[in-house]
Amino acid sequence: MAERDAIAGASPHQPMGWAWYGLGVVVLASVIGSLIGKGLIALVAESVKQSIKLTDSQLGLITGLALTFVTALAAIPVGWLADRADRRWVLAICVLIWSAATVGLGLSTTFSGLFLFAMGIAVGEAVLGPITYSMIPDLFPRERWVVANLIFVTATLLGTYVGMALGGTLFGYVAANAASLPASLAGLEPWRNTLILAALSGPILIVLILLMRLKRITRVPRSGERVEGVIEYFQTNARTAIGIFFGFGMSYAAFGAQGQWSMVVLQRVFNEKPADIGQFLGVAGGVAAIAGVGMAWLAVRFLSPRFGEGTPMRVSLGAMIVALIVSLPIPFARNADQFYAIILAKICFTFMANSLSPTVLQAMAPAHMRGRVVAIGGTVTIIFGSFMPWLVGAISDGLFPGQNGILYAMASVAIPGLLCGILFLAWGLATLADTIARASGVRHNAEPA
Repeated sequence: MAERDAIAGASPHQPMGWAWYGLGVVVLASVIGSLIGKGLIALVAESVKQSIKLTDSQLGLITGLALTFVTALAAIPVGWLADRADRRWVLAICVLIWSAATVGLGLSTTFSGLFLFAMGIAVGEAVLGPITYSMIPDLFPRERWVVANLIFVTATLLGTYVGMALGGTLFGYVAANAASLPASLAGLEPWRNTLILAALSGPILIVLILLMRLKRITRVPRSGERVEGVIEYFQTNARTAIGIFFGFGMSYAAFGAQGQWSMVVLQRVFNEKPADIGQFLGVAGGVAAIAGVGMAWLAVRFLSPRFGEGTPMRVSLGAMIVALIVSLPIPFARNADQFYAIILAKICFTFMANSLSPTVLQAMAPAHMRGRVVAIGGTVTIIFGSFMPWLVGAISDGLFPGQNGILYAMASVAIPGLLCGILFLAWGLATLADTIARASGVRHNAEPA
């Protein structure tokens, strides 16, 4: 990609109207991807287990390994494309893949079929991290990154939890009105119809993506300066990268493992219904998540004069510590209300931390390799995330086979995982300021994507 001198006085970013439209489309893509890949599949997981006669280990392989490990394999090539190709087409193709795979998942009748199509959904979702985190710095100037990221996270959270509520409502409606569905769907189980109907959002999203206008922010080296490569970047910033990637990766994976199995716990241990779970968490979970994002914004505003660009990382670390504390009572929950209270508190503080992770990643990555750096960091997260749900299922099958065993298995994975994430984040924080300084000491230029 050619690198050109910046035109004096020219803004490298889109007019704000197109910037907000682009952010809105990326939010919508993230919402639909999260709804299908995490929320909706988690919501129907227990129904799938009963329908296909799966073990907890098999269910963990589908919701963990198939949905996340394949994303790890695809993320780095996608990150490479995000730095070079038209991101709109990359995103549109991935939406097409995950929509088709969701329909296939809804029609599968075997474990191997479920695993295969879950892998297809994962391939489609691989684009979201590298594309999203690369687009926001292209759309908005640096001084607006924190605000744009927090708006993105808030809108995504609100949309995800509203989507979860709609998913629960859709599941309940399909279960109660099977006879009114088209003949091709009327004979299918409710969980199958729920997945198939949810996939219909894909074609609409593709049109919206292709209508976006986007300018790429490329790196302009100073006179005589050599452009740093990815390998050299990671060699120079090894401690920061390992600490931040492993820290966010392990803590996010621990939260994800809890999220994947929480709905199973509520159904199996506390006899809650899928529709009721989706509707309640869709509202209460959304409120808790937005509260966490609001707390993050207030904390960054209050602490920025003291800690500068290291503020988001410090706030994230503090929120992770609180999330660990509120997770400790998980094994002792004795009814659905207690369990709901624990997971809602953890949602609040986990999203307080994770809502600031995009800003940390954007600040530590040079503009010309932002897609690849984010993709590698996402790959680390995904690798942890792919095994933790399976590990919960394996521990449940092997060590805690009773009805309440899944509750203890979930706690035995989520709590140590979050603790390890906190330790890595604290270790990487020591060198983060130097990494940010090196990454930001560059001029930028706009080049059409």
